[in-house]
Amino acid sequence: MGFADRPQGVWWRKVLFQIHLWIGVFLGLYVVAISISGSLLVFERNLLDDTPRLPQAAVPGPANWGQMSSAALRSFPGSSLENIDMRTTNRRVALIGLKDAGRDRIVFVDSFTGGILGSEVLQERHPAVEFSERLHNELAAGAIGAAFNGVGGGLLFLMSATGIVLWWPGRRNWKRALKVKWNARWARLNWDLHSAFGFWCLLFVAMWGLSGCYFIFPKPFNSLITPFSSMSHLQDAPSDWRVGDKVLPVDWFMGKAEELYPEDKLAYVYMDVYRPHGVVKVFLSPNPARPLSLLEDVVTFQPATGAMLSNITSANWTIGERISLGSYSVHFGDFGGISVKILWAALGLVPVLLVITGYLMWWNRVLKKKWTRLLS
Repeated sequence: MGFADRPQGVWWRKVLFQIHLWIGVFLGLYVVAISISGSLLVFERNLLDDTPRLPQAAVPGPANWGQMSSAALRSFPGSSLENIDMRTTNRRVALIGLKDAGRDRIVFVDSFTGGILGSEVLQERHPAVEFSERLHNELAAGAIGAAFNGVGGGLLFLMSATGIVLWWPGRRNWKRALKVKWNARWARLNWDLHSAFGFWCLLFVAMWGLSGCYFIFPKPFNSLITPFSSMSHLQDAPSDWRVGDKVLPVDWFMGKAEELYPEDKLAYVYMDVYRPHGVVKVFLSPNPARPLSLLEDVVTFQPATGAMLSNITSANWTIGERISLGSYSVHFGDFGGISVKILWAALGLVPVLLVITGYLMWWNRVLKKKWTRLLS
């Protein structure tokens, strides 16, 4: 009788149980915070979408990107252009992102008339969403929190790996372990919830842990992928940009990128010109409303000279690059419609259930006895 029939008696399973238990005890509050904030962020773009509702323009408007950016900058003196976001279905309204006194301001510009339709500061208009993003990405603690977040993701994956081994109840009982006996006593019900939900949601929890670790520490993962699939398309040439150098007009970058991809539409422009070695990135796509990480062409420029540092087209992505770039969409479920988002948000709360049921088992099996002895 070995692991296949009596797994509870195998010594190495007991070791895995202790590893699983103490990682769970250590990570419990972390998993709750990451799961709740992650389920909220599945709907981030929906929650942040305050774009004024205007009829789609029948013909192209008179304003170009430079004019719209200038109009936004004139409305908020002292601000600087950070991005232009056109990942919308109605392209009449342009979202001009400004860095305004350290805050992220979005200015809504009518691309047909060039007029300002309104503006908002994300930190003020959506504090819960902004806090959830900082909590989910860096535990609201900057670089140190981000590093811990990456380690936490790796440990969550390890918990999933040990959990599926611990779930195995033996050949005679494995079918029973797939279900929850809802009319059982609370201790058995608690165990069934932990065991069954852990099994059925294993791949999701493991994916979230592994991809979360990858977002923080991409280089080790990419080095494992590279021997099997090239990642060369994702590498930009070094930029010799210096803070204070001039920046070419934003229309210049967009024009050059659109010459390369005349069938695409502008999706996003990122002005990374506030640090040494900065760049300007222009993202284009046949369908900008789709997630950029699934269908995009990206051209990167040196801000002052306009030298092209990279030209990445999704048509040439290798399997490794598709895995790398698609991991964000899989993590947040933005590759599908609202039904996929609802499913992802609901499944994202399953780790909270696993933490609660895990702590209750720990209390029932260990802490309760110790607490009783202390009181006696």
